[in-house]
Amino acid sequence: MEHLRTWSANGFRLELFDTYRTDSYGKCVLAFKFYHDDELIFEGDDFHASPLHAIDSDQTVGGLLNFLSLRPGDTDQEYFEGYSTRQMEWCRAHGEALSWHVEELENPVSD
Repeated sequence: MEHLRTWSANGFRLELFDTYRTDSYGKCVLAFKFYHDDELIFEGDDFHASPLHAIDSDQTVGGLLNFLSLRPGDTDQEYFEGYSTRQMEWCRAHGEALSWHVEELENPVSD
């Protein structure tokens, strides 16, 4: 795996990695580690990046953070079935704050 980039803001940090794999649709499959205040909250090697953006772009980071910021009520309960108790607590407490950064990354304000 190759480290692509690190994104951080307000105690949140995302490490993004290229797995050199693609899915059946040709999308790049990325690995990630997401931290809050230096505590590892989520990690995986299964993020399928949009082919519309570079794999190290702000839009790709925003797309992944969008999934990580989901809270109960945002989507079907089945989405959270694999979450630990700690991850669920984190989502409820910090998911909304993380979602503010998603908006900034996916829809930057130009001067």
